[in-house]
Amino acid sequence: MFAARRGAQFTRMAMSDDYGPDRGGGGGGVGHAPQSMKSTAVSDVERENASADVQILGLGDDDHVFNLRTLWKFMGPGFLMCIAYVDPGNFESDLQAGTLFGYKLLWVLLWATCAGWYVQGLTIRLALATGWDLARCFRDEYPDPVRYALWIMTELAIIASDVPEVIGTALALKLIFNIPTWVGVVLTSMSTLVFLGLQSFGVRKLEAFMASLVGVMSLCFLAEVMYVDAPAGPVVAGIILPRLPGSKALYIAISLVGAVVMPHNLFLHSALVLSRGFSLGEKSLKMALKYNIVESGLALAVSLFINFAVIIVAAANFAQLDDPVEMQAVRDKPLQYAPQMLKEVLGPAAKGFFAAALLASGQSSTITGTYAGQFVMDGFLELRINPVLRSFVTRMCAILPSLSVVLIAGDEYSEGLIVISSTILAIQLPYALIPLIKFTSSPNIMGPMTIPDKHLKYTQPLAAFIICANVVLVIITVAESGLITGSFVGVFLALCVTMLIIVYVGSLLYLARRPVHQNLLSRTGRRMTRDVDVGAETSEWTNDGDLLPDPGAPAVYSL
Repeated sequence: MFAARRGAQFTRMAMSDDYGPDRGGGGGGVGHAPQSMKSTAVSDVERENASADVQILGLGDDDHVFNLRTLWKFMGPGFLMCIAYVDPGNFESDLQAGTLFGYKLLWVLLWATCAGWYVQGLTIRLALATGWDLARCFRDEYPDPVRYALWIMTELAIIASDVPEVIGTALALKLIFNIPTWVGVVLTSMSTLVFLGLQSFGVRKLEAFMASLVGVMSLCFLAEVMYVDAPAGPVVAGIILPRLPGSKALYIAISLVGAVVMPHNLFLHSALVLSRGFSLGEKSLKMALKYNIVESGLALAVSLFINFAVIIVAAANFAQLDDPVEMQAVRDKPLQYAPQMLKEVLGPAAKGFFAAALLASGQSSTITGTYAGQFVMDGFLELRINPVLRSFVTRMCAILPSLSVVLIAGDEYSEGLIVISSTILAIQLPYALIPLIKFTSSPNIMGPMTIPDKHLKYTQPLAAFIICANVVLVIITVAESGLITGSFVGVFLALCVTMLIIVYVGSLLYLARRPVHQNLLSRTGRRMTRDVDVGAETSEWTNDGDLLPDPGAPAVYSL
């Protein structure tokens, strides 16, 4: 199942005319990025040699009937995404939802997961049709100021997604070694470097080990559902009846959306899809789309049941409490009280096992965040840095707010920062979602794989709903904070918030109303008619775990 390394030397390099002088992928781009310092021209002879050495996974001429054996070959990218759905950010948002609102927000998880599946399907479609990941499509589409602004916002989203990993890892270290949370936050600066260093033993083995810990922990929550004897009526009502009992519920609901539909995952998934080899041609690509969507759906279904289980266990356990002091403590620090919720399944070992799984989930998500950051930086800027350096810089940016909150406000507010970071992800999501919808609905980019017009009936309202929910949340949060008063400071703050909302909505309207300028029909057409060397377009999975290239290497991603 592993592609030859020689063929992978041309991974993530588009056809030479797309990286040549015109770099427009068809001549329609605006705001072209500067020439890549690392790209390498590929001659026809080199392409033929590379193609001869590439083992094609998945689809061939006779694989146009759906079957489980071929589906197995496509397994991987979706389940790598699944790690992000059971990270400390999800655990915290789920536990907050369960302890504060019982089963009433289960419907949010269901709809967010369904929306996430559809959006991930759009990223898959874009990658298969163009041979480019989402970040690469941004590069030639937008003028430099817009492109740089979108890149900065995406990087900020990656940093925001790392905040739950920092705090989750710190709390795990606290549970294991009984050290102060702030010490654990500082130690997280080294933990990621240690795990990245361990990749020399094989990233697949390392990820399998961490995924097994998270998987067992998830199974424990599923098993705990059987013990807590949750009432079926309220659970079913929570799944099928949409309701938001108050502004706090809206806040938690949006954090659930941000924890499930992470914007940087759209960039990562679109790149990982290309790690599975497949024959080109319209039929083969459409079958590859079907296999990838099914694989992604299976992974999201697993994550949905896990997150359901966490909310149900939290709600059922909280309902059994009668001490007001203990109830408030659980509301403030649900992540630290989570081991007590697993006592029926794990007994005295619950604390240590939950801490180990929390540590593993945080590190797994951090590593996938590093991968996403590499793809984003390469796609937007044609720039690569050492993955260890990148991970360290991202972690430092996440540690600063985490450490400040822990030192100033204490542990309970550090868990609140996790929910805030998930909310920030939801606010940033439209900046990735709207361009994705524009790209996949443009015949000039997608060719025969353009999404049908009827799909716009779902995608456009989805984006509009997320934007409106974000704006309403900001308005309600500021209004309830008590900071808006008749004083000079209060009026000034109100004006600042109003200006920020105008800029937010205006920038998103610009992205939504701006026509797509790229024309990739020649590129897409070659892929549909197989007039492309698949060896120059297909990533590989290797045994040695060398996922990320050296900064000076050609445009290669060895998965």
